[in-house]
Amino acid sequence: MNRNSIARILTLAAALSVVLGVLAVGQATLTLAFREMDPHLGQAFSLRIVEERSGREVFRVAVPEIAAAMFDLEIGDLAFDTSYRVDFYADHNGNGLYDPPPVDHAWRVELPGFQVDTIVPIQHNTEFVDIGWPPQPDGVIEPLEYDGMLDDPSTGMSVHWEHDAELLYVGLTAPGTGWLSIGFGPERMMQGANIVIGAIVDEALSIEDHYGNAPTSHRKDDIDHIVQAAGREINGESILEFAIPLDSGDAQDKTLLPGRKVVVILAYHSSNDRLTSRHTARSTVSLELAE
Repeated sequence: MNRNSIARILTLAAALSVVLGVLAVGQATLTLAFREMDPHLGQAFSLRIVEERSGREVFRVAVPEIAAAMFDLEIGDLAFDTSYRVDFYADHNGNGLYDPPPVDHAWRVELPGFQVDTIVPIQHNTEFVDIGWPPQPDGVIEPLEYDGMLDDPSTGMSVHWEHDAELLYVGLTAPGTGWLSIGFGPERMMQGANIVIGAIVDEALSIEDHYGNAPTSHRKDDIDHIVQAAGREINGESILEFAIPLDSGDAQDKTLLPGRKVVVILAYHSSNDRLTSRHTARSTVSLELAE
């Protein structure tokens, strides 16, 4: 079920004051019972659920408008004994983007691990929290989805980026239908770089976490630190989106510091999906991470 379909279902559910069910075979069901949302009737509403330990987003929904002051949202396929956080906001100024409070009204609910299916009441309040709404790695790069953007004329690739306190979110595009990659913090050519490389094979994403083990070679990391990823091919172009930790604590990765510039390698192959094949084009650029 895509995001637009879920949004339509949730809007209808709110209007009828019934429960929205996200049908999934899972271990636990969480019901969020929203009450007294009158101040935000007619405003767009977005919500996501994040696994606390890994930072991995497990659910997201966007609703064109809140149609009733009381509605329930039922989410399946969560794990027992796992801590989650729920981030959500109402687009109070109506610009279609997330703006930190008090411009938009945003909240965070911490959910410690639960043993049974759980109902969490959420009463409207004014205890707003800046939830730093991040991009969604879904293989589609929306206009203004990322804070940073760079077009590289040497390769024809583009890179989009944004970070929160824990994760760096990256959107990458390349001409052609082969693999595409980005490497962070090379020391000498490829050596020392933290490299993410992926290809869309038969409409499925193949993605790997590598490091530059020599100036002209790279290999898979011992531990894969790609938190989430998606990709697709559209009109002869490849798109890759992913999230990685700013600081994984792994010696094969690079620590990425907000407020600093980072040198990155961009590379792609125009037609070959084999991740070890030599690039069609390659370049080196710099990105600046926001404070």
